[in-house]
Amino acid sequence: MATLLLPLNSYSPTPIRNPNLSSLKIKVNQRHSPFQTRRLHRTPFVRALEEDSNPETVQDGEVNSLGVKVALSMLRFYQREISPILPKSCRYIPTCSEYSMEAYKRYGAVKGTVLTAWRICRCNPLGGHGYDPPRWFGEVSPLEDARD
Repeated sequence: MATLLLPLNSYSPTPIRNPNLSSLKIKVNQRHSPFQTRRLHRTPFVRALEEDSNPETVQDGEVNSLGVKVALSMLRFYQREISPILPKSCRYIPTCSEYSMEAYKRYGAVKGTVLTAWRICRCNPLGGHGYDPPRWFGEVSPLEDARD
């Protein structure tokens, strides 16, 4: 290991100042902050992604309710980890877990839970079968709409 020895009198605790640095002036755009100017130079694709991620614009797949997010995460866990182990036994299309996810997204936590419980009660060997989309009680089925 090499050691560098300096004489005590050569050390200067005050930094050396360059007289030319004080004359430099940096022009700053007064209309925009640095963060806003960076945002202006982004590509259209990145700007479109930022606009889509705005929480005020809720799309079909997005949900703002904490209860719905928790329910959807539990359903995704079920679909990913538990459902592949079990035999396919749902008599309806969409499956009960897909039905639940759609119900939570469309109607929220309370109505989604009611619809999910009602669907699970109907999904048994003595119950019905076939296409059964989530709809609140009294709503017209999309199939009935098409027949009229």
